[in-house]
Amino acid sequence: MTIKASASPNPPLAFAEIETEFGSQSPRSLGAYRHSQTVNGLTFNGIDSGIPFGTSNTDTIKFSDFYGKSLNIVVDCFSNPSTDEFRVNAKSKYISNDIVIINPTTVSKKQQGAKITIRVNKKFGSSKASVNHCALRTGTWNNPAALIVDLGSSAKVYGAGGDGGEGADGVGANNVGENGDKGGDGSSGLGIQHQGTIINFRSGAKIRRGYGGGGGGAGGRETSKNDRRAGGGGGGGGAGFPFGLGGDGGAPQSGTDKGGSSIGKDGTNATETTGGTGGNGGDNEDQAFGAKGGDGGQNGKLSQKGGNSPGIENQAGQNYSSLPGARGINGAAIRKTSGISFSFGINNGTIEGSTSATGVS
Repeated sequence: MTIKASASPNPPLAFAEIETEFGSQSPRSLGAYRHSQTVNGLTFNGIDSGIPFGTSNTDTIKFSDFYGKSLNIVVDCFSNPSTDEFRVNAKSKYISNDIVIINPTTVSKKQQGAKITIRVNKKFGSSKASVNHCALRTGTWNNPAALIVDLGSSAKVYGAGGDGGEGADGVGANNVGENGDKGGDGSSGLGIQHQGTIINFRSGAKIRRGYGGGGGGAGGRETSKNDRRAGGGGGGGGAGFPFGLGGDGGAPQSGTDKGGSSIGKDGTNATETTGGTGGNGGDNEDQAFGAKGGDGGQNGKLSQKGGNSPGIENQAGQNYSSLPGARGINGAAIRKTSGISFSFGINNGTIEGSTSATGVS
């Protein structure tokens, strides 16, 4: 627990209180707590801020320097920088002892009253299942003195891109028009789950949302002489990490088809930064047409819903309608649990996407 704030109206600070917070040192003296430590380029000058760390005669250290001070712990979200990580909970890393304690000697970790710094300096990606899924989230903590997310110059925290929707088949069961599938939603970058979290966002660091996939194109059918059916094109994948995959083109299912041209084309995969292109719809003897799939989203460009293919009436006047798939929506750069607030201590990095979305998983 954080050392008490002042002597008044409390009794003066006892040496044992310092030892309880920072552990026993050898020799048993205030000077033994002079300490400077660098973790992944992040320097802690002092066992806590305001406690002298130098050894010159003018850099005196005294009991009053320790009022209101806390043990500092760094959560390791930086090791093995060539190995990308996905869907990480920083609290789980703390539990697994992926930490560095700022102290001259070994001391036990704690949460309550400690200053927890989540040091991020590598690449994290998310998953495609939900816009609420985050590449890196803080987790929930038991009353630390402060929770800080410190993103270094190599930090990249990216949402995943949504997959493109499958194109509609030419016509479904019972002659009901088959609809294109919705594009997958993009997911999100950083998730804040602890009240009052401070984000130090340093130059070179990037937080980016994932983008939605394009919707599948509608299918078509024409029956004036022959039963001609054409599948819709697949939607393009949305940009992100991992990127969205292109959707499959629709098949005619049955009916007359020459050379397979009635099958819709697959949408293309996205890249980390560029959305994929929707596939063209099938063409059945220039009589039945599937619609193009929607393009996937990227920065500055929303994903698209699939194209429309108008219903075709057969000789009996029956209308075979087919609807395009809706576009996938974008994730957010930063999400927070409902009711939680955060602030920036340093804000020099690059953010792509919303920072006010709620819902973290």
